[in-house]
Amino acid sequence: MRTVRRARWSLAALLTGLIAPAVLPGQRPANIVFILADDLGYGDLSAYGADLYKTPNIDRLAREGKLFTDAHSPHPVCTPTRYGLMTGRYSWRTWAGTSNVWSDDPLLIEEGRYTLPMLLKDEGYRTGIVGKWHLGYGRPGSANWSDAGVDYNGEIAPGPLEVGFDYYFGIPHVGQQPHVLIENHRVVGLSPDSPLRLHRDQRWIGRVSYLQRFGFPPRHYFSGGLGALYDHRQLAIKLTEEAEGWIRAQAGRPFFLYFAHRNTHGPIIPNERFRGSSGIGPYGDFVLELDWSVGRILDTLDELGLSNDTLVLFSSDNGAVLRNLSGHRVNGALRGQKTEAYEGGQRVPLLARWPGRIKAGSRSDALIALTDTLATLADLLGRELPPGAGPDSFSFLGPLLDQESTGPTRESLVHNGYFGGYGIRQGDWKLLLVQGGGGRSVADGIWHPFETDRSIPYGQLYNLREDLGERRNRFTSEPDRVASMTRLLRRIRSADGRR
Repeated sequence: MRTVRRARWSLAALLTGLIAPAVLPGQRPANIVFILADDLGYGDLSAYGADLYKTPNIDRLAREGKLFTDAHSPHPVCTPTRYGLMTGRYSWRTWAGTSNVWSDDPLLIEEGRYTLPMLLKDEGYRTGIVGKWHLGYGRPGSANWSDAGVDYNGEIAPGPLEVGFDYYFGIPHVGQQPHVLIENHRVVGLSPDSPLRLHRDQRWIGRVSYLQRFGFPPRHYFSGGLGALYDHRQLAIKLTEEAEGWIRAQAGRPFFLYFAHRNTHGPIIPNERFRGSSGIGPYGDFVLELDWSVGRILDTLDELGLSNDTLVLFSSDNGAVLRNLSGHRVNGALRGQKTEAYEGGQRVPLLARWPGRIKAGSRSDALIALTDTLATLADLLGRELPPGAGPDSFSFLGPLLDQESTGPTRESLVHNGYFGGYGIRQGDWKLLLVQGGGGRSVADGIWHPFETDRSIPYGQLYNLREDLGERRNRFTSEPDRVASMTRLLRRIRSADGRR
C-alpha cells in the first residue's frame, strides 16, 4: 500500500488496506520534463484562446494530453514562484518575502530544505536544469562570499547542484546583470583578463529609498566579463540546443529536465528568424519563438523514442505584463498582470502529456498551484516526503490521471501582490485584503510603483465562477464569508510552514 504524506484517510481504509496505489510498479514515467515559461500570459496560447496567431507545438500538449483551466503560480513574480516549485512551500515564509532576489543575494533555498530534484534524484532520475535559475547563489560567511555577494569569477556555490540537480546550464536571471551563462559552478567563457565586477550606485548606499521599500533592488551593475556576455537575441536558441543535447546525453537513463525558459520575459528581443512571424509585433514573435523551442524538445523525445515514456508538464511562472498588442489580450479575460494578486497575475496555463496515462484532449477545472508539483510527483512515484517537506504542496494526481484522489487535495490558495497585501481563494470565492492588485502598474511599456488610490476599496471579494474578470466586488454584501475566509488566511499565514 502506498504511503501518503498527510493522515486524512479514514480509519477504516487504513485498517483494511482498501486504498490502491495511484500508479502500479512499472507504470511510472521513465522521464519527466517540466518546461516553465517566463511571464507567459493565460491568453498567450492558441490552446487558451489566442486567435491572432497559432502556437501549434504547445497546443500539441493540449491535444495529446490535458489542459488545466484553474492552475496558478503561487506568486505573481519570478523568484517566489520558482522557490515554491522547487520546495512546495510559499516563498513569503522566507526572508525574501514576496519579492525577487538579485545578483548579490544568497541562495534562497535553505540548507536542509527538501526539493523537487532531490525527490527525483532519490528515485533514480538523472536531474538537470537548463535556463533561468533566479534563486540566488552562495551563503554569507563562505569563502566565495563578500559584500558584493557570491564571487562570479570563482566557484558559484551553493546553487542548483547543492539542492539536488546533477547538472546546471543557464542564466542567473534575465533582465538584470550579469548577462552570463553558468555551467555547474562556473561562468562560461569568462577570462581572467576581464573579470566581472559589481558596482553599486553610491547614492543608494545606506539609504532606504522609496523604491527599496517596495521591493526594488539597490541600483547596481556589472562591468567586465568580455567574452562571457550572451546576446539576448541568441539566448532562447542556445538554451534550447543545450536542453536537447542534455536529453540526448542521458543514453537511456531515467531523467528529469527542468527547462526554465527565458521567453517571454523582457527584453523582448526575438531572434531574427522569428521577426514578423506573429503579425502583432515583437511580443507575439517572442511567443512563437517559445513555441518553436517547445517543439524542438517534443521532436527530440519523438526522435529518441521517449515520448510514450515521458511525462511533459508546461506552465508559466506568473501572468504576463499588459501590453498594447492590437487586439491580442495577453492574459485573456483576466484582470491584472504580473506582480498583482488579481487572476491576471497568478492564473497560468498548465498542460500535461503522458501518452497512455493522461487522456488525450482532456480538460480539468481542479484548483492547482505550481507548489503542488512536489506532492504530485511524490504521489506518482509512491514516495512519502520527509517530515517538513512540501508544507504547502497538495497532490493533483487524481485530476491529472482522471482517478479518485486518495489523499488531501487543495482546498484553498493564498494570493499576494509583489508589494505585499494578501488574499485567499476558497472554492469559487476569492478574497483580497489589499487596495488594487498590490503590484506595479505599467504605462507605455515602463513599470511604475503602485500608488494607492484612496478611492479603491481595501477589501475585495469576488465569485470567480460568476465573475472571472473580478469586476463585481461583494465584500460588503458577504460579511460572514469575508470573516470566515479572513480567519482561514490568518491561520495559514501564521503556520510555520512545517508539517
